[in-house]
Amino acid sequence: MKKILLLVVAVVFATSAFAQDYKNSIGLRLGYGAELQYERHFSDKNYLELNLGLNGFAGDVFLNGLYNWNCCEWNWTPKAGKWFLSAGVGASVGMWHYDENKLGAQVGVAGNVAFGIRFNKPVTLSLDYRPTIYFLHNAWGNGFTGFGLTCTYNF
Repeated sequence: MKKILLLVVAVVFATSAFAQDYKNSIGLRLGYGAELQYERHFSDKNYLELNLGLNGFAGDVFLNGLYNWNCCEWNWTPKAGKWFLSAGVGASVGMWHYDENKLGAQVGVAGNVAFGIRFNKPVTLSLDYRPTIYFLHNAWGNGFTGFGLTCTYNF
């Protein structure tokens, strides 16, 4: 009986060590450019997302800060992971080329909608849409064509 109890306690501790609550994510987003992405999860319902990227691979750099809410979650494929839909809003700043190679600062507003899957392994894959409107130098940035594919590692 003592051996069985000891085995049960060992199994409970072992499984709790693997059942982690991930708070941070880092990854790559590919769309109309490439971006490094960092996420800080505050709870199951909301998270902060920061993206540092190149716009259109043309040497224009930007930084996005978005606050996202997990709107819905589905358990369609329990062996693979949970599906989700999230939406958010934030700001974007960067350096843009405009008017025949003039370089200037840019400030704008960005929205975000993402649909994806959080695999049972510490990986998330999502397809997202991020329309961004910039206010300076008559530039629209991605405008309303900001689709991307994101893969992040959760830790």
